[in-house]
Amino acid sequence: MNLKLSLTLLAILLLGGGLAYYLVESGHNHPTATAVAQGRHDEPAGAESVKGTHGGRLLTDGDFALELAIFEQGVPPEFRAWFTRAGRLVPPADVQLSVELKRPGGVTDIYTFTPEGGYARGNAEVYEPHSFSYSIVAGQAGRTHRWQFDAPEMQTTISAEAAQRAGVIAEVAGPATMTENLSVYGQVRLNADKVARAGPRFGGIVREARKALGDPVAAGEVVAVLETNQSLVTIEVKAPLAGVVVDRDVNAGETVADGATLYTIADLSDVWVDLNIPKRDQARVKLGQSAVIHADDGGAEAKGTITWISPVSSAEAQTLVARVVLPNPDQRWRPGLFVQAALTLAEAPVPVAVKESALQTLFDFTVVFSQHGDLYQARPLALGRRGGGFVEVLKGLRAGERYVTENSFLIKADIGKSGASHDH
Repeated sequence: MNLKLSLTLLAILLLGGGLAYYLVESGHNHPTATAVAQGRHDEPAGAESVKGTHGGRLLTDGDFALELAIFEQGVPPEFRAWFTRAGRLVPPADVQLSVELKRPGGVTDIYTFTPEGGYARGNAEVYEPHSFSYSIVAGQAGRTHRWQFDAPEMQTTISAEAAQRAGVIAEVAGPATMTENLSVYGQVRLNADKVARAGPRFGGIVREARKALGDPVAAGEVVAVLETNQSLVTIEVKAPLAGVVVDRDVNAGETVADGATLYTIADLSDVWVDLNIPKRDQARVKLGQSAVIHADDGGAEAKGTITWISPVSSAEAQTLVARVVLPNPDQRWRPGLFVQAALTLAEAPVPVAVKESALQTLFDFTVVFSQHGDLYQARPLALGRRGGGFVEVLKGLRAGERYVTENSFLIKADIGKSGASHDH
């Protein structure tokens, strides 16, 4: 038994059969320290892979050798290739090289190469994740050389049954409408256009005060009876509108002056919600913007639009009032109630968005996990606008692809079991 085999068996015994199996099967192999220092990202390599002088994967066929690396020092990731035959450098212009990458989900990318200095350079970015199956063809001096191999990275395999037991749920990425919201606070107030006061034209002694606070009244209903001071004529005080008594300033037997307010009556079928807009956000708040109003106690919720904006700001608080008129048929929005509101400042459709709750951080990337049958692949994303629980995907995932939306942290944990890192 040679030394290498002995050390391998010893490692298996120390780590345990189960863990060793996981590490062998996981396929999470990552770049060498040398490659990282030189700004390259080399595909995960099996035990049989060999590194070339530039830190890339060295592929041989007879006396012909191709060294292929992914270079990303100061540039987006790109392929670079070097060639030798019988140990001698072959000019890049003498080789016709193509690399086909098949990614999880059936996506295929084909790269062609052009000479640049002492190497051949790929014609497009090698975007993340760098997890694919290679099919390479190199032609030189009338000979054709081919290689095929797999280079998985940041992925794991979980059976459908195990995923279901763990509560892993996947959904389809697609278009969404992104909303930019502003959270503000405010208070419910009476609609001043629907408030009226009931009182006598002439003063006198109140003989009857028929209504109490909170009593409903009909338009024209008698709410009080007075005997005038001068003529001793009995007069009736009637409600000017239908509504609810919100203030009472009268008792039977009292003497009241000419024009005194005995009752304040409000129509509570709708109310004003005055929202306080901070100074920094005032320029973005406009008439017609929608608002979702939440009661401060976490109960009621309603939707409305901004119908009025104060022309002046509060000198003390430096806030501006934006008003929403809310229907209030069941009178759950009581004047004086404090509220919180989410104002929609802007809306924009985007072609691809994912749930914000699906995002995970893996090897310094923000990722979601795409699902391809039992295979789950980490997909580093470039993100844009956020709103309404969704985030816009600028790069890294296409519309129509399935991604994990529930319990994505379990996929992250499974990929991380090997302790591998993703270095650049």
